[in-house]
Amino acid sequence: MSKIFRVPLISQAKRPLTDLAAYPILTEEVGYPPSPIASQPTTAPGGAPGGGSLSQMSAKAISDVLGWKGKSGDVKGFVGALTQSFTLTDVEGHVQSTWMPRSYAVQTDLAGGITGAQASVYSRAKEALDSSLPLLDGLYALDPEAVQEDVTALKAVVKGQFSELVQEIGYVGGPRIQRVNEYFRLLLGPQAYPHRPAVGQALAITDPDQIKGTLGNLRDELGLSFLRQDFVNSVEDETNLSNYRIISDYVTSLAQSWINNLGYVGIDSKSPFFGTQLVLLSRQLQVVAETVDEVRFTLDSVFIGPAERQTIELDFGNPTQHHPMFLEDLLSWIRNFASDEGPRLIQDGGKFGVGNTFLPIVRRLATLVFDAPASSALPQGFYAPRVTLALKDLQKRLQDLANLATPIKHVITPEPSFGLPFRLNAVEPTLLSLAAVSTAPPTQVFVTGSGFQNGATVTLTQAGGTPSTTTYFRSENLLAVGINIPAVGLATGSVDIQVKNMDGSSAKLRGALMIDP
Repeated sequence: MSKIFRVPLISQAKRPLTDLAAYPILTEEVGYPPSPIASQPTTAPGGAPGGGSLSQMSAKAISDVLGWKGKSGDVKGFVGALTQSFTLTDVEGHVQSTWMPRSYAVQTDLAGGITGAQASVYSRAKEALDSSLPLLDGLYALDPEAVQEDVTALKAVVKGQFSELVQEIGYVGGPRIQRVNEYFRLLLGPQAYPHRPAVGQALAITDPDQIKGTLGNLRDELGLSFLRQDFVNSVEDETNLSNYRIISDYVTSLAQSWINNLGYVGIDSKSPFFGTQLVLLSRQLQVVAETVDEVRFTLDSVFIGPAERQTIELDFGNPTQHHPMFLEDLLSWIRNFASDEGPRLIQDGGKFGVGNTFLPIVRRLATLVFDAPASSALPQGFYAPRVTLALKDLQKRLQDLANLATPIKHVITPEPSFGLPFRLNAVEPTLLSLAAVSTAPPTQVFVTGSGFQNGATVTLTQAGGTPSTTTYFRSENLLAVGINIPAVGLATGSVDIQVKNMDGSSAKLRGALMIDP
């Protein structure tokens, strides 16, 4: 039995061992914040260490104030950040600006943020928190046996849980559903808030006298139960009891609103809102750009350098389906798309641009990366396991980007036409004299009907030939025709009239016009 499994294990290990023996393991310093090598120390003006240039300092200050990552030329994003971060009011003849720091201000290169269902729930949550904190601070014990240290601790815990809950609901890119659910369970207890609520599911308990969790513990410690204990002896005591019930109702109503909107805030949402999805697209585009750099570094490690990558031709294993392309051209296309072209397409085209242009390009790039190893005459290093893994990772990142963009749709439909169907009714006049229409200026004949298009042409045909005509568009119901029939070679008789629209449709009236001597 051992011999059966030994051969596959050896064959599986053979290529990686060959890879390690044939190619060196290259290393480079890679640092992400808070690693010290993530950013190099700078020198402030005047030689003071630890500072930065004036432009860097001002850019950071603007980013901190607006909650917005600046990008050259992104006028819409900058204006949106200003609008969300400052409130302008007219005060005695001058404009006064008030800074409104908001966690849902614009945060990405794509000017995305909190919109739709998340913005709605977050707005309610922020108002509930702002209204509840003063009430919470003012609560006092009605139960004479309450321990003040426990009361202080419980109030601090409720305040912390409620604040963290609201902050998580306003998390840019979509809240982490598990964290929001956990805080609701802590505040209300598992009896009231289910472990995994379904969309639209009603809370099992909403009565402030029956909820559990930290809010229930606070109620019991303070003696604020309206049903089980009656410590209320004055209007002030009843106001104290009412304030607790207001806080409880804020939390339970917010929890119900959250459950009702669960279908719009999850990563796997089938109908995400554009603003939230832009944050995820921005993150994934950055991942794609980083992965391209990783592929290039891996190719360097197997001695396929930048110059050679510009000469390696990829035919993708199917020249009839894909035009050949150089390897570096493909990598630079993906890198430029992730850093510049893709964000620009989204900013300029909105939701329509995502579905119409952005998504097809991402899918095409993912297909090209997937088919690249099937190309012929590639250098041996291209088939090294480390390169194969890097390319598979790049293809997966592109596919993840496509999955994020797929639900974003906007269909532009042409304006409906309410015009009448195309048809001919009659010609006026129906009788002309040959002598009259053989002289200048041309004789006017009017064609009536419906559905005529600007640019329509009228053709007159009779047994003796085709008269020369000039068509004038008057309306979709009327065309004017100038007729100048040469006297030579024409016989009197009936004339067929045909109208042809610009879209190619045509209609004919046979014998509609008579020409007498």
